[in-house]
Amino acid sequence: MTEFGVIGLSARIAARALLSEPCRSHRIKLVNLSREVVVRPCPGVKRLRFLVGRSAALAAAAYAAISCLAVETAGPTSSAVASVLVSPAAGDLAVGETMQLTVTLKDAAGSRLTGRLVTWESSNPGVATVSNSGLVTGVAPGQVTITASSEGTGGRAAISVTVIPVAAVAVWPPSSSIPVGLTLQLTATPQDRDGNPLQGRLVTWASSNPSVATVSPEGLATGVTQGSATITATSEGKSGSAPVTVRMPQPFGVADPTLLPVASGQLPNLVAYLALNIASQPAGFSYNDPVSGVRVWKVTSSSVPTTNSSAGHDYSDGPNEVSRGWGTNSNTYTILIGPPQSTGKYYVVDFTRGVGFTNYRRLTVQPAHDLGVSFSNLAGQPRIAYIMTGTQIVRYNTATMQPENTGRFPLDLSTIGGGFGWLQHDKNDVWFAGLLNDQSMAYAWNSETGELRTHGETWLNEPRLERDGRYIALTNTNNTIRLWDLATNTFGPTQNDRLNIWLGHNANLRGQWVTTDVNASAPFDLDRYYPSGGQIAKTRFLNNSAGAGIHHSGNWVQSDAELGGDLNRQWSFFSGVDNNAFTARALWKQAIGVVRSDGSDARLLVHHYDVSPIYYADPFAQPSPDGKVVIFNSNMGGSGRYDLFVAEMPLR
Repeated sequence: MTEFGVIGLSARIAARALLSEPCRSHRIKLVNLSREVVVRPCPGVKRLRFLVGRSAALAAAAYAAISCLAVETAGPTSSAVASVLVSPAAGDLAVGETMQLTVTLKDAAGSRLTGRLVTWESSNPGVATVSNSGLVTGVAPGQVTITASSEGTGGRAAISVTVIPVAAVAVWPPSSSIPVGLTLQLTATPQDRDGNPLQGRLVTWASSNPSVATVSPEGLATGVTQGSATITATSEGKSGSAPVTVRMPQPFGVADPTLLPVASGQLPNLVAYLALNIASQPAGFSYNDPVSGVRVWKVTSSSVPTTNSSAGHDYSDGPNEVSRGWGTNSNTYTILIGPPQSTGKYYVVDFTRGVGFTNYRRLTVQPAHDLGVSFSNLAGQPRIAYIMTGTQIVRYNTATMQPENTGRFPLDLSTIGGGFGWLQHDKNDVWFAGLLNDQSMAYAWNSETGELRTHGETWLNEPRLERDGRYIALTNTNNTIRLWDLATNTFGPTQNDRLNIWLGHNANLRGQWVTTDVNASAPFDLDRYYPSGGQIAKTRFLNNSAGAGIHHSGNWVQSDAELGGDLNRQWSFFSGVDNNAFTARALWKQAIGVVRSDGSDARLLVHHYDVSPIYYADPFAQPSPDGKVVIFNSNMGGSGRYDLFVAEMPLR
């Protein structure tokens, strides 16, 4: 800092003293002076201070003006790139892996340079490639030089590309059962010594007993005759194997989920699924699930049953949207097709296991809303459906496609405000329940006695009838519930608990309701709700589920003989859409699962390949009342539309 100490001088003299500084001129107008003074402060002068005895105001003005002068310095000069340093200068890289190189530029004086253009080049792209940012990717074993250049100067890194040896081969599924004549896609994953998957390795397949099961070069196993075989996959001298049991097909037996693979967090095989090009396949196309081997059929397409942008079914529980089996050996099913929230567009089609579809046709009586059509639970009338039109519940014959009202049908709903949705009925088709048009009042109707009851709650939006037909769980889809006892027409207390109650998206079973507690920690929990002491109690029966985005279904009505008198042995189905951090430890990932109400026999039916669906494209998996077929929606890997599918449950 340069200081001028000027004592006893006027501000004009002080300013004139600056004229002796041999620097660039700056014209400064001093306040209260009669003329302009030219001052030349030297470079580096940051402050000029005047100490004056007289004319203090003028001196202050001069100081203020001079102190505001900018110090001008020469701009930076541009230096040429003299050296290019690539880091690391040498390294090892495995085929398929990447390595990030960095570059440092310096001038002749050794100063670091920035903002210069750098280009990258590989001496052999067949061994390793390099991106514009210096990211090297191993392509094949060998040696390669990576060069970084800037302004004619280059630097190099020597990279050795190697192959990580295969240490093990994992075969999926680890065990399976195939009916004679059907196929199952197996997958093999070569792994390094740490269990990491290795890509691009050659795998060969072999069967220990080709007379029982063969396997293609792509790992597709085919059941030939009843027996057992071991399928082996080999890569670079290392092998993995999986036992396969081939059984005789039993198309007319009893549904048996224990024949399905045990649920163990199996991932969907998206590569194998997309190779099937399901979205472009016509209605009637079938395939075997790439992981479970279950046969799946495509019910709809963009032109079937009529031109549409998407076609599916309504929901996972409540009405029966697929019938019991009928016809020869009770092997044919009638399936409801209907885009949700539409009117006049509900169709049905007949499906025969192992054969396919016939007779797509539009209902001549249409529901007023979704969740308004339900097939009978009775074995003696599997082709009867109940349709809620808005003013009536009609008994409808899907064989003749005409109303067939008997007994106390049709029910007149106009006297109580008209029906909205949630049509459901018990295992004997005696008690019917649903939601009225105001969507906060439930009704219960006894089709034998004709008794019609209603009950409203301001928070009510779902009445859930358990399938023995005595209790309705009144819910707001989650944390507020109340028990309605139809035998005594009494009500339990209103129960509300935001942390400990979650009764929504649930399965309606006999004497109980099953759902996932989405308030629990991942991978969430399965809970069983049931009447106890005049209210609804809860028991946690499995500390696992398929994620928070899930819907349950209890439409399979199982008899006391099948259950051994234990209602906690009932099977229920569910479909979860998540495959993320919250399902990392889940037993089911983007899958349709089945489990008993005591937590035993957790099984995988299929993966639905419904990727990030909109709500109405959710899988909504639902079994038939006899459990032999399961319908679900899928957008087929995120294809842009969703269609309806039906899976064949293994039979014994």
